[in-house]
Amino acid sequence: MTLTRRHEKVLGMVVGTHIKTGKPVGSETIAERFGQGLSSATIRNVMHELEDLEYVTQPHPSAGRVPSDQGYRYYVDHLMSETKVAPHVSTLVAREYRNRGDRIECLVERTSRMLSELSVQAACVAFPNFQSLVLNRIELTKLGKRLLLVVWVAGNGFVENCAIEVKEEIPEAELTRVAQLLNDELRGMFLDQIRSHLDEKIKRVTDHLRSLYGLARTIVCEGCAAFPLRRLSLEGSHHVLGQPEFQNLEKSHRLFQALEEREVLVELLQRTLEQKGIQVLIGLEHDYEEMQDCSLVAAPYQMHNRTVGGLGVLGPKRMPYEQIVSLVDYVSRRFGEALEQW
Repeated sequence: MTLTRRHEKVLGMVVGTHIKTGKPVGSETIAERFGQGLSSATIRNVMHELEDLEYVTQPHPSAGRVPSDQGYRYYVDHLMSETKVAPHVSTLVAREYRNRGDRIECLVERTSRMLSELSVQAACVAFPNFQSLVLNRIELTKLGKRLLLVVWVAGNGFVENCAIEVKEEIPEAELTRVAQLLNDELRGMFLDQIRSHLDEKIKRVTDHLRSLYGLARTIVCEGCAAFPLRRLSLEGSHHVLGQPEFQNLEKSHRLFQALEEREVLVELLQRTLEQKGIQVLIGLEHDYEEMQDCSLVAAPYQMHNRTVGGLGVLGPKRMPYEQIVSLVDYVSRRFGEALEQW
């Protein structure tokens, strides 16, 4: 059954009122706000129809209705109005990013804190995928006969280092030649393109250079394989755990554990990298039972027209979607611009 305009109007009222109050919404409340002189009995019939269609549910027989996951989804996809961030929000974001700071990690952490404070929800920002960044330089240092320290410095200040083991000891002179070759050849290249570049180079170089390029490729492959898993900055968990939906101790404990372990959020943000624009995951749409009472509004962010990470806001399903969607969209774009200027 296709929803009529009356269905949509009532559903929008149920969602909007429940978001504000956190309580089941009765037909009398909707009748007062509908503005077309419909009786509460008529509104009650429409709400019954919405319940039959599984857009709303009734917690118990004497209660009003609350939106179901399907109801929230319909609201987000069809009824929600597009809004712009308030002027004071854009001013605050601009001021935050003018204050550059001395470490790019601080910029990531400040962004998650700012998102949380502006949304009054939990906010998470995944650190940029290191292999999606541009190489500035690579440093090689011997730690032992067969042990090397490889330091990768990206063009925007991100640094990763790892210790790798090679099959045989590399003389200092040869290690210096490899480091110079890597920096001369690869500076300014995206890290995820380096391996294929060296593969092609090995096919074309003369025999006396092939072993040098082969050693360079070995160091690159071992060094890239040792990159750490995606890191995440999370702020404002207390905003979510303090909501009425999570007063049940067992439910709040499961959610707290999921937030603290962070793997779930890293996985959810990773999904946003595969999509364009804002993603809204409601209830069990994200497949994690411990977060079934939550929604996540997330967006990828870009550097130099490449998607390198994601950020988002996590809250109860009755979050104010219009404001959160516009906020996440705005901050994701400003954050990417700030990273490019670092």
